[in-house]
Amino acid sequence: MLLDLAWLIPGLPIIASIFIAVLLLSFNKTMNRLTKPVSYFIIISLTFSEIINFILFKKNIAGNDLLFGGKLELVVDRSALLSAESIGFVFLLIMLFSVAKLKRRSGYVRYFVFLGLLSGCVYLFSFSGSSFHYFFDPLLSSLEKTAITL
Repeated sequence: MLLDLAWLIPGLPIIASIFIAVLLLSFNKTMNRLTKPVSYFIIISLTFSEIINFILFKKNIAGNDLLFGGKLELVVDRSALLSAESIGFVFLLIMLFSVAKLKRRSGYVRYFVFLGLLSGCVYLFSFSGSSFHYFFDPLLSSLEKTAITL
């Protein structure tokens, strides 16, 4: 049941960013004035992804989730969830600091759209199960063992 929600982890930031990008292309002047609502919308989508990721991690849910008729497989295991959680937290911090410190100029909305797309793609990468992902497994398993002993 919860494994069926795994697609929402990369999906929410990507869908939110594409939605804002379409609105930006359609209503450029208006969307560039709505910097705070746009940035908060993308931050909230990333936060929901982090919450779903954390729930899956805490409940020790693992398995494979097939998307798009079996053409895309998300490999959900403990190390993938841990790496996605840490990467998502870093993206969340970057977005929060950007809201606090960046001036709202032209390109601000586009910056958040790209950050949302990038975070969704990094989530997809962490759940890809590719050989490059397994390069990070020794580091993640040592971090996991340290976290369990604490």
